[in-house]
Amino acid sequence: MNVRDQRIIDVIRSLREGEVGTYGDIADVAGYPKMSRLVGRILATTDDDLPWWRVVNAAGRLVPGNEREQSALLTGEGVTVANGHVRNAPSGRFRRTVAKELS
Repeated sequence: MNVRDQRIIDVIRSLREGEVGTYGDIADVAGYPKMSRLVGRILATTDDDLPWWRVVNAAGRLVPGNEREQSALLTGEGVTVANGHVRNAPSGRFRRTVAKELS
C-alpha cells in the first residue's frame, strides 16, 4: 500500500463514534484536497476493517445500496438520519449547533 492510501485509511480509522465526515473532508485532512473520489475508491476496494458508515457525500447522502445498514449503524451512534441523509451528528461536519438551528 502506498503512503497516500495509508494516510487516507488512517484518517478514516480516526473517526470516532458519532462523528460523520465527507469524502472531501477525509481527503483534505489526509493532505490530499480535491481527491474525494480516491477516498470512495479506497473504501470500496480495501480489505481493511474501516468505519465506512461514518463517511457520506457532501450533502450528507448515505451510500447508495447500503442506506439501510448505514442508517442503522449511524443511528446506533446517535446520528440523526432522515430520507437517506445525515441530518445531525454528535460531531463532525453534520453537527448542528443551537445557533444554526435558530437561523
